[in-house]
Amino acid sequence: MNKLLRKIQRRLARLKYRRNYYFSKLFPVRTRFSPLRYIPSGFSVTTLANTGIRVIDNFCTAEEANYLIEKARKSLAKSRVILDGKAVLEKGRTSSHAVVFHRFRQDPKVLPIIARGAMLIGVPVEHAEQIYVTRYGPGEFYHGHYDFSDDFLSSHRLCTLLVYLNDLDDSQGGATYFRDLNVAMRPQLGRAACWTNINPDGSVHQETLHAALPIEDEEAEKWVIQIWFRPYKMHKMHQKLDSLQSRPGQPLTANDELPEGAWLLDSTN
Repeated sequence: MNKLLRKIQRRLARLKYRRNYYFSKLFPVRTRFSPLRYIPSGFSVTTLANTGIRVIDNFCTAEEANYLIEKARKSLAKSRVILDGKAVLEKGRTSSHAVVFHRFRQDPKVLPIIARGAMLIGVPVEHAEQIYVTRYGPGEFYHGHYDFSDDFLSSHRLCTLLVYLNDLDDSQGGATYFRDLNVAMRPQLGRAACWTNINPDGSVHQETLHAALPIEDEEAEKWVIQIWFRPYKMHKMHQKLDSLQSRPGQPLTANDELPEGAWLLDSTN
């Protein structure tokens, strides 16, 4: 009896696989988009001890960073904070910022950066808010704050992704300081910090209180891009992301840079 049941199960399994095979011919599978398509070389993720913060090196390229800086520089305005549901100027935040990606102004050069962040967080790209680039000049800062609040406009920021667009050394200031975690991070081109803002019950992660320390160098400036993700859809993407199948590979030549352990089989190419 057991042998007969196993035989029936095997035949049913074959029928199921055969059905799926023919369905795949009729309706080819296409990935929605491939995060790997948008990851730069050298991309790496490190857990910052047990703080809950993830540090991502080479999150963006120098070319992407320069593009974002120049795009934002043209339309900078004083940064505001959300109080009682309104965006207002506040003496505890002295930076300037510019929107570089908006539901009605979707820049295709910014979209890959959002896709990387969505991949890390595990949510669709449509869950990202509009994207800001922020500039801190000499003496400018942002006092300790949470990215989560009880105000409607920012109450459901699930995760924060903060990406540094230029380098600063320790003497120039501008570090991101997490007081309750006893840690600070110096801006480094292409580096990102990622953390979760809310607990499963909807309360704030108290340890995510963070500040942008003042720029100490009179000739220095700090540029960052903030990407906030919510647990629900914020907008519809007008631009299409490349799928896994959309870009065929190309044979390499001697001009291509290879990672350690890989080589050209025909070095005459």
